[in-house]
Amino acid sequence: MKKILILLMITGCGASLTLDEKIDKAHQEYSKRDSGYQSSYLPRIGNNRGEDYRNCIQEKYYRNQDQHDFCAWHAGIGKYQ
Repeated sequence: MKKILILLMITGCGASLTLDEKIDKAHQEYSKRDSGYQSSYLPRIGNNRGEDYRNCIQEKYYRNQDQHDFCAWHAGIGKYQ
């Protein structure tokens, strides 16, 4: 039991990613979207997908990608390329 608790403490106390690092990771996932990757690093602050989509555009998470395509993929709405 103690070994499990120690393992959980070690894995749960790792350094958290910065927002830029999370955006980098999201873009790595985005490049693999055809393989079924979904957005798992960007914050979902909205109460619904539309709010997540609008926040993605407002915060410019899309960087140099098409804003609609990237943010629709992030929010999980509509069709993206």
